[in-house]
Amino acid sequence: MATVSPTLSLATASVSSPVAGWKKYSQLVEKSLQSFDNVNEWADFITFLAKLLKCLQGFPQFPLIPHKLTVAKRLSQCLNPALPTGVHQRALDVYTHILTVIGTENLKRDLPAWSSGLFPFFQYAATSVKPIVLGIYERFYLPLQESLRPATKAFILALLPGVEEETGEFFEKVAALLDRVSGTVSPSFFFQNMWLVLVTAPNSRIPALNYLSRRMPKMETEDSLSHIVGQDVGLMVRGFAAALEDSQILVQRGILDLLITTLKLDSAGFKGTRRDDQILLMRAVMGVVLRRDLSLSRRLYAWLLGPSEASETQIVYLKEYGLELLRCALKADMDAQTTDTLDRQRPFKIFISLLDKWEIGGPLTEVLVLDAFASLRVLLRPNDDHDELLMTGNMLFEIIDPFLMWKQIFFSVRDTIKESLGTESIELAKFIVRTFRLHDEEVQKLHAPFVAFGILDLVEASSRSATTFVDTSSLTAAMEFTSELLHEISPRFYETGEASDEVPPEHLGLSLANELYGSVDMKTASLPETEGREFLIAGFVSAMRLAATCSGVVSSNTKSLDGGLVGELLIRTLGIIETLAAATAHSKDNLALDWNPDEWVNGFVKCLATSPSNSKIFPLHSAIINSILTLAGTPTIQPALQKGRRSLVEALTSKLLEYLQPPCAPCFVESVQLMWGVEALSDCRHVESMISERLSSPNPAIRLPAFEAFGNLWRFTEDSQLPGVVLRTPMFMMLDSLKADDLSTRRAGEAWMRCSLKSYLRILDPLLFTLLDPAIKQLPSTVTVAGVQLPILVYHSKFDQARVHHVLDDLLSLARFGGQGLIRIAKGSFLKHSLDPSFRERVRHSELETYTYLDGLVAVLVRFLRAEPAPELAASLGPLNHHIHAVVAELLQVVLSRGESEMAGIKSIEAALTSRLYLCIHRSELDLQNKLLHVLHSVVHAVTSGTKRHKGTPSLEVKAPEPVEAQPVDLSHDEMFVRVVSDAVSIQRNNAVIHHWIDFLLMTIPQYRHALHSVIFPLVDCLVNRLRALVVDFQRTYSTPDSDEPPSEATDAEYTVLMNALERLLLIAVTESLSASADEEPKQMERVVSDHASAGGAGGLLGYMTGVLGNAELEHSEVSDENRVKNAGLARLRDSVNLLLFSWEVTSRLESPVGEEHSTSQGYFLGRAKVRARKALERVYKASPADVLDDIVSFWDKTRSNSSTPESEANVFTMLDILAPSPQTVVTMLCEKLAPKTGGAAGKVFTSTDDMSFAFFEAYLNRVEGPIAVQVWATCLQFIRDFLGNMSTSKPYIFPCLRIFTTLSEKVSQTSALEDRRMRRDLQETFIRLTDTSIVLAGRAVEQSGWLRRAIDTNGDTDSIVSDKGKPESEDVEEEKRPAPAANQAREITEFLAQRILADFRRFLIDPDKTVAVCSNMVYYIVTPAFKTRSKTLEIEPTVFELLTEMAKNPLTLKAWRTQVSDAFGDNRFFNAPPSSHARWKPLIQALMASDKERLVELAAKVSTVSSANIFTNRELESLSRALSLRRLTYTILTGEKDRFLTQLPIIQEKLVDLLRSSVGDMVHAEVYLCLRVLFCRIGNHHLAGLWPVILTELLRLFESLVDQVVPDGSDLLQLILSACKFLDLTLVLQTEEFQIHEWMFVTDTVDAIYPPDAWLPQAIMDRLGEIISRTSRPQANTQDPAKVEWAAGRSRPRQPTLTLKRINSIAELEPFFTTVSLMAYESIYHSAGKVDIAAVEAQLVADLFDGVV
Repeated sequence: MATVSPTLSLATASVSSPVAGWKKYSQLVEKSLQSFDNVNEWADFITFLAKLLKCLQGFPQFPLIPHKLTVAKRLSQCLNPALPTGVHQRALDVYTHILTVIGTENLKRDLPAWSSGLFPFFQYAATSVKPIVLGIYERFYLPLQESLRPATKAFILALLPGVEEETGEFFEKVAALLDRVSGTVSPSFFFQNMWLVLVTAPNSRIPALNYLSRRMPKMETEDSLSHIVGQDVGLMVRGFAAALEDSQILVQRGILDLLITTLKLDSAGFKGTRRDDQILLMRAVMGVVLRRDLSLSRRLYAWLLGPSEASETQIVYLKEYGLELLRCALKADMDAQTTDTLDRQRPFKIFISLLDKWEIGGPLTEVLVLDAFASLRVLLRPNDDHDELLMTGNMLFEIIDPFLMWKQIFFSVRDTIKESLGTESIELAKFIVRTFRLHDEEVQKLHAPFVAFGILDLVEASSRSATTFVDTSSLTAAMEFTSELLHEISPRFYETGEASDEVPPEHLGLSLANELYGSVDMKTASLPETEGREFLIAGFVSAMRLAATCSGVVSSNTKSLDGGLVGELLIRTLGIIETLAAATAHSKDNLALDWNPDEWVNGFVKCLATSPSNSKIFPLHSAIINSILTLAGTPTIQPALQKGRRSLVEALTSKLLEYLQPPCAPCFVESVQLMWGVEALSDCRHVESMISERLSSPNPAIRLPAFEAFGNLWRFTEDSQLPGVVLRTPMFMMLDSLKADDLSTRRAGEAWMRCSLKSYLRILDPLLFTLLDPAIKQLPSTVTVAGVQLPILVYHSKFDQARVHHVLDDLLSLARFGGQGLIRIAKGSFLKHSLDPSFRERVRHSELETYTYLDGLVAVLVRFLRAEPAPELAASLGPLNHHIHAVVAELLQVVLSRGESEMAGIKSIEAALTSRLYLCIHRSELDLQNKLLHVLHSVVHAVTSGTKRHKGTPSLEVKAPEPVEAQPVDLSHDEMFVRVVSDAVSIQRNNAVIHHWIDFLLMTIPQYRHALHSVIFPLVDCLVNRLRALVVDFQRTYSTPDSDEPPSEATDAEYTVLMNALERLLLIAVTESLSASADEEPKQMERVVSDHASAGGAGGLLGYMTGVLGNAELEHSEVSDENRVKNAGLARLRDSVNLLLFSWEVTSRLESPVGEEHSTSQGYFLGRAKVRARKALERVYKASPADVLDDIVSFWDKTRSNSSTPESEANVFTMLDILAPSPQTVVTMLCEKLAPKTGGAAGKVFTSTDDMSFAFFEAYLNRVEGPIAVQVWATCLQFIRDFLGNMSTSKPYIFPCLRIFTTLSEKVSQTSALEDRRMRRDLQETFIRLTDTSIVLAGRAVEQSGWLRRAIDTNGDTDSIVSDKGKPESEDVEEEKRPAPAANQAREITEFLAQRILADFRRFLIDPDKTVAVCSNMVYYIVTPAFKTRSKTLEIEPTVFELLTEMAKNPLTLKAWRTQVSDAFGDNRFFNAPPSSHARWKPLIQALMASDKERLVELAAKVSTVSSANIFTNRELESLSRALSLRRLTYTILTGEKDRFLTQLPIIQEKLVDLLRSSVGDMVHAEVYLCLRVLFCRIGNHHLAGLWPVILTELLRLFESLVDQVVPDGSDLLQLILSACKFLDLTLVLQTEEFQIHEWMFVTDTVDAIYPPDAWLPQAIMDRLGEIISRTSRPQANTQDPAKVEWAAGRSRPRQPTLTLKRINSIAELEPFFTTVSLMAYESIYHSAGKVDIAAVEAQLVADLFDGVV
């Protein structure tokens, strides 16, 4: 590096001495300077200075100083504050002599050199020395005049410590000196530099304010403003803002005083500032209220409210000058999107604090309250009730004046409705009501009623406009808000006021609200004398009028399927009507309303009649009917609604019956509830009459839908409502339809019986009520037939025989269809427990109180069977009595056929049915199937019962035909049976009789137990497919209810019956499969194990099946028929379990919360389906638990691999907990399945099925609680030990075992179980064995795959390098059995070791020596191979870094990893890695340095400046080695925390200074500046003050050298220049106070940077270099730094480095930096508000340290 010597010529010298005199002069000065190296104590400093002064005094003829930069550096070092005063005085004598000799002109030129020591010294100077310093300033610097302009800011910073204390000795003198400086450079320029001081120098703010408070004039006029602040008013504002945000109260107090005296809100100076600057200042001023200091608050209020003491005048002053600025400032902060909690709360807390001052809080509330809550609405996190911002919002809501808040809410909603401004303000009002509690009495009794009824009247008034219904979104939102507000009003509010016939005026609420909120505040408001009763009446009238208007619009708009927006408005209005009606429930006085009930109701009836019926418009129709029912049930409303009108009941019933049709399935439950409400409207049974009329209609289009509707009505009606009594006639019609001639009617009736009956007791009660009629008198008698005397009953009087026959016929039909269910219920229910009181009376009269329904029915039937008419009545009663006997006989047959007793004629019944069964099957007639299947049920049941009593264990072989009583039903061919049943179940159009088919199937399938392949398995497949389609249909219907696809007609009933069949068939299949292979399995296992040991599987049926079918070499002929049956059965089991789990998962996910439109019906359907799937799984699990568990594992793995939600995966475990409540059972089964088999595991291959099972085992253990883990500990421990005991064959299972054992041990460690020594020892020993073995396996995997090396070399490609040609073909076939690739296995083990194992060493209390041993193994087998990478960048696998990082967290493991990390850090390739490596290396280097405090000293020692004595040493390599050593030192400092290496700082400083002084090469010097950048970020800058003289000297020498010489392209000097520029760039970003006083030497740090005066020439070295380089360099393409535009435009916030180049090839590449650095530095200070982007600074340092590609 070239050294620049001052140019000497006779022209510049003041004397005509020969050049030889100058040389001697220079040599003497240089000799004196060299003696500084021998300074050891303060006396040596004085000797040095005396010698230097004598040397300088010896040549007074020269106006120049030789080696001026070095002289200036040594003098600066002599002014170190740590040195004695005598040294300072002697140094100042030298300064005085030098400045006297060189004169003013040379001082102007060399001002940076001589000022670098004098400017910072004044604040540290002793009292006796300060006059000397001030004398130098006054004598030599003030005469510079305009030449002092570039250093003005630094000069001010130097003088300001003298005015810090107003009573100080030098205060007046320094203030006068500052005044002279102001006059020298112009007041405006002087004050602009004062603003910069306020912005950048926090420690100088108090003295600056002390001076400004005395010297700054009031800015009353615009002229005074420009005179004070110059061209940029914003700079002054930012200076004030920076002082206002200072942490010291004294600073804030001083700046507020300055504002009050010089910059009032109404002053011309403040008005002359830009709007943005005014808001910026206001924002800073507002922040002081958070200090909660009375002195600050008092000054703030004085500035905001003006000088007057009167409150009214203060409010006027605030509104005129400051209110809008205050609103804008707070609103901008509230709307800011920030994640910092304190920043989010700041504006709201300021708002709350300002509310304490009513003169500010009142006006501010009016203009800001809605904006504040709007911002809260955006900022609040959803579903977080404990958010701190929400707590702040609650505090704001509580403290705000309710009158002002509700006034603004009312006006905003009113304006929105009137001007159709959208719904934003209404949504905000709804947010306020929903989020905050309206418990204040003033709100409850005043504001809530006034606003609610006012908005209701406003909406009603708006509805009269012709254009209102074009867009009713705002009206609908307003009604929603009104409804929510009405719910907040206590019903007691409406009880105020006396009853009166006087009708309140129209729109009472609106007029009263306008009157109330038209006032300024509550004090001036005239509260109207209005009672709650008047509000209620007026609100009723407005709501009813609005509802009538909306219904008319809906009626006229028949094209809309859901009523449109008007329909939504109508729903909200009707909801308000119901709310108001509910408020009158406790009122005893009538409400006289101005309405016509009949006309009002007729309008809604018309609306119901003209609009279609579908699930989308159902909410509207439901609201209409609910409102009518509510009003009809409110007796206090006068004139009252006539609720008994038949026309009204018919209209409502007709509409509700439409909603009970299949397309409206989601509306069934609500429709039924409404139907019963309509039925209660009248004392007459109009609903029953209407339904009966429809059921009897000759038109099938009316009759058949009526069957569906009545069925749903009956099904969803509760027993307590006595549907059999209230709907008796329709019920009899349904029973009659069972034997109707019309087949469609009969099928509909049968469907009602199967789907909608719900409870047989509902029908039995009214039927038995008729049979127990007292008019039927049966007297005992005897009759002799063929010589035998028989007891009989005789009718001696007539009765309604036809009615009895009808009832018996209906009972017969009921019994036929009720079957076992009817018998079971009738057998278990007692007559005396009936819910019908009239029926209980007849039971008591008939002496049947102790009878069950079945016993009572049989008793009655026997009576009728025995009864005959008396001879005199035979002609009239005889013919019909025979029919009664026939019906009774059939009834008894049905009862007996259900297994209640053995029946002698069962053989003839079965024989008679056989031929009829063939005929019906071959005809395949839909309308006849129900009757045939019904009769067949009875016979099959009787046969099955006999078989169970007399038959032994079922066998595969078909036995010889037994007596007819035990013969199964002969249904011809099995294939035909399967085809017919499958079609009946699968075809959609056959759903009408699917329940009959399923019942038939359930009763007959036991006869086909032996026909597994031909009957059972195909039927299972059919049912699985049908049920899966049904579940998918549920999922489609209820997951997207608003889709355009037609809704599903399926309900839970269809799902339930199909599931019944599947469950029964599945249990038969599993049972028969087990019995089929019971004898063959041991033989087959023995053969397979001996001949094909590698095909062995885990325990359980599925595991055995895998072993049998998984061997590719097993011949087909070797598999027995029994095993094929078994495997096929288990395959069906797997499909069925997957279906059941799928059903459980879908129904669990789709169960909607209560309150949504479809929630009731949807929850009903899905809930029952979910319960049914659960029951089926439980039963199947009991039959074959091991196989079901295997299927659950498979389903779980499929769910996990499909990236389903965690909820879906959790549902699987929830079901498993239901099936096996005991975790011990599950764990035992999993252990048995996965445990190694003795004798057959020698060649066992680790399959993907095993991997899946182990993963499931781990996931299951991860869900159990600690106490449960203790319970299963013994089982799992033995399971693990079995694998560890046979290591030769268990290696693939070790790592899965480690994962399982780790999970279990972590759970156990959460309990007190580890206090047991034996248990703790077992845990520790097993854990260590598993870990060590896994480490070895990972190491071998590394050797096999080269993962840790090739993962980097091949860009992550981990495929084997072995050619695919050598792979056997069987690997393609048996892909499932391949072991995991070695690379993946090693990576997984390493990752698990890092994330779980190392942390568990501390959790499990493992001995430190064992911990170190295990970690040593990790390093040997995993880390060491990874660090042997041959890549050029020393990139290591991330998982290895993770392992080392976790290891480093434990100080005990230091010895294990220290060597590897230390060697890697010393590797020359370390810094070739990309910058992303920093995050991985940082914790390791931190831990390495923390382990040994001397390690940093050793690093620093390697940065030696002593050259090698070996003449053969390559100087370039030596320089490179030194640079790398320095970079290691730099990186070590970077990895440390703030001031981490403060104690080693002297050593580091010494090395850096030595390197800067020596000629070690530009490369090393560039590294020095990089190290300095890191030091400035990691060490407190006040500790680095001693470095500045050296740094300044070297920087000035470097940059001055560029003025006179051209740097060639490609030179190493370019990298040094770039490094120095980056150091300067960083200091400009950090803006430390130690640097600010020197900043002017390098950049223009005043406003001249952006507003240069006329004929201004730059004095800063960087600006001069910019001009020189721009003149001499060639134009460069794309040399503009991208940051230049951003900085120059003033958008950079916060400050961040601008130089991002890593290398340059030409000095021209730095031209953008040189030419704009001053401007960028000024703009960054101006716009950054004192903030520094530390993250960007750190990232730039890391990028410069690591040379790899980003």
